[in-house]
Amino acid sequence: MPRSLARAPMLAEIFPEGVASRAQLLALGISKNTIDARCRPGGPWKKLVMGIVQLDGRRTTPHQYCRAALLHAGPGAMLTGVAGAGLHGVVRTPDERRIAVLIPAGRRVASRDFVLVMRTDRPPDPESRRGLPVAPLARCLVDAAARCADRDAVRALFADAVQRGLCRVADLTAELDEPRRPYTARARAALIEIDGGARSAAEAWAREVIRGSSLPSPQWNVALHAPDGRMLGVVDAYWDDVGLAWEIQSNAYHLAPEAFERDVEKQVDLPRAGVVLVPTLAKRLRSEPRMVVAELTDAYARAAAMPPPAVTASLWRP
Repeated sequence: MPRSLARAPMLAEIFPEGVASRAQLLALGISKNTIDARCRPGGPWKKLVMGIVQLDGRRTTPHQYCRAALLHAGPGAMLTGVAGAGLHGVVRTPDERRIAVLIPAGRRVASRDFVLVMRTDRPPDPESRRGLPVAPLARCLVDAAARCADRDAVRALFADAVQRGLCRVADLTAELDEPRRPYTARARAALIEIDGGARSAAEAWAREVIRGSSLPSPQWNVALHAPDGRMLGVVDAYWDDVGLAWEIQSNAYHLAPEAFERDVEKQVDLPRAGVVLVPTLAKRLRSEPRMVVAELTDAYARAAAMPPPAVTASLWRP
């Protein structure tokens, strides 16, 4: 081991995440030549981004990439965008290969490799998530939406955060209303749909299908209760005038065992109560919307010919 490295304290104790800047290593007495030699192909270290080193040869973890991005951005930097939203607990994030970091305006740091540098003249107070400084969730979400061209992905991103109680619609609205906030059209459109009750991209597609049909407008996101108050289930759409319920089936919301069990119970309890239940795979809303409308129209006619079910419908909010 080179003498300059042997004189340094145990690097694993100083840098428990396994990531350090060249400046930090030089300050410990490790020479430039030693750093360069250990970062060569096949060496025990590797360069993540200019001036930032991973102190082992293992596969880089997402956490290490985030730390490297922060070290590249320098003091006062915080994570934002998709990476920041993920650290806040948001699951349904858009695909994004770059890690966005927020820095104060005036700092001269350039985006490089996987690091996207974003500047602001009103830096928020960072929050600590897994030991990393992260912008507030509303800021992370809006920054992520600004870089996403997929309207459905933006809607899913916002819906995941709002419906799971991680962020309020009011917080997102306030963030979007900040002065000089660019690229907000998709985010604002998604927020309007979510505030109106659309819980997912699939449910927004469902609304488009109904708007293009001759069917009357249903109630959206409805909880149905038996006369004794027992919850029979929550459906995506409900035509109260005839007792017709519509359920959009999407894997994103039905992978958990408890969700599957609720769906099975609902498919038994609702018809038993006299409700006509129509399940539709989410992908069919895009691939064959006319057939979906035909099925709903037929079900609407069948429901209208039946006695009204003894259920109570109310708006459902998670």
